[in-house]
Amino acid sequence: MAAVPIVALRVSQLDAAELDHEIELLTKTQLTKLFKYQQTNFLANYEAEINAGIKLLIWKFSLNAIESTLGQAMLNLKYRNETIPANQGPWISSRQKILYACLFIGCPWLKDRSHDLIELFGMSKWKDKIDRMIKWLETGFKLATLINFLVFLCKGSYLTLLERLVGIRSVFPHKQGMRQVTFEYMTRELLWHGFSELLFFIVPLVNFQRIKNFVIQKLLSSSASKSSQMLPAERNLTSCAICSDWPIRAQEIGCHHVFCHYCIHSNYAADPSFACPICTYRVNNIENIRPVSIINNGDNDDDNDDVDDS
Repeated sequence: MAAVPIVALRVSQLDAAELDHEIELLTKTQLTKLFKYQQTNFLANYEAEINAGIKLLIWKFSLNAIESTLGQAMLNLKYRNETIPANQGPWISSRQKILYACLFIGCPWLKDRSHDLIELFGMSKWKDKIDRMIKWLETGFKLATLINFLVFLCKGSYLTLLERLVGIRSVFPHKQGMRQVTFEYMTRELLWHGFSELLFFIVPLVNFQRIKNFVIQKLLSSSASKSSQMLPAERNLTSCAICSDWPIRAQEIGCHHVFCHYCIHSNYAADPSFACPICTYRVNNIENIRPVSIINNGDNDDDNDDVDDS
């Protein structure tokens, strides 16, 4: 004796519908990537046909083959024919499969191509009336969909209006085992949520730039002083002491090193005790940060000699 199907849970039906929608979007995304570098309007001009083709392809290898959508197959659901008793007849008949395809694929395509079909059949003079009728039909369909969804929430059957019109219902084909409900996952999520909230509160209060400068000054002071003693007396104007790149709007603080305007001001704003990371010379006051002044006496003397010779 064949087992009587069990009515599917509401959450399982909703999850299956969401999975079907995501599969359709993923398929369309992969198709769009094929024409990513094509300088044509093929996808825009034939979007209705492409959507219908994708739905037809999914219908062919899902509902037509295994009596369930791909989302239902993932959740172990199946469509059953509600027009006959549960213990008599097949799951879903061939007539219902074709009717489902016509409503699921054909109706959206007709809606998208309604204006083109009006011009094709020479009904332009009734265009306004047809558009008004389509608008009323669409509004009525949305209202009926809302009512059907409210009924589904109450009774748990016929998630979509399409299922109600075709006469098919999502069920579990086999008896389901006991659901082992534990709170390990919920406990882990609550702990992680509390930890993340704590981090979001504490991290903005920590001055990481000041900690970094403290490490450089205290732990690397000896190596920095040794390296500064080995540096030449002339100033290096081609490298920022903080980012090591070409200094933008070069600034100085009183030592032999130069800094980018943003580097020195941002570091001093984050840490008033900021010191040069190479020679550990402290800024002490924001007035000590000033544009670099270049005075080359040797060049001036040479220029004066050239002027005298002339």
